[in-house]
Amino acid sequence: MRLFGRLLLTLLLLFPVLAVQAQYKWTDHDGVVSYGDQPSKDAEHIERLGNVLGPADAARDALARLPFEIRKAAQDFPVVLYARNECQPCDAARAFLKARNVPYSERSVATREDVDAFEKGMRGNLLPTLGVGRQLLRGFDAGAWSEALATAGYPRDIPLPRDWTWPAATPLAPPPNPPPPPDSTAAPAPGSNATTR
Repeated sequence: MRLFGRLLLTLLLLFPVLAVQAQYKWTDHDGVVSYGDQPSKDAEHIERLGNVLGPADAARDALARLPFEIRKAAQDFPVVLYARNECQPCDAARAFLKARNVPYSERSVATREDVDAFEKGMRGNLLPTLGVGRQLLRGFDAGAWSEALATAGYPRDIPLPRDWTWPAATPLAPPPNPPPPPDSTAAPAPGSNATTR
């Protein structure tokens, strides 16, 4: 047993330990300086510390700003809302997700191409549809959505950062390719007055 303890101690000393890094520094109303992943409600002089995860794209950087519990759920079970404008259930779904403090991305189903892609990929046509990881929930049902989010680990009582903004909706279908520019080296059409130099 002593040999195991010594071996374990040696291994711990040989391997570097990764420390949890704070993302914010702030001062409270008493002048006490604190560090953490989210400033307290009475925080003053909030300072965002350097990018603790190294170079990352905007989505990853946005996730890095989230409290640990929300970040873990968002990494393991990303939430995607499939919706359209001028849709009362879709508006209710957005309001529900925001009130529930769920970071989500939205894919708009607005054009004919979006609708075709949605019907093909989702094997249905009911909006809004919520994706929680690989699970799809068709139609807005606050109870079912809340249960799916809780099962995925999204906490109910931890707020998003005060300056959190949800990204704008992006089209589900990629935009069609623009037509190629006219070839300026082509010979003029017969009977045209165009000249080339």
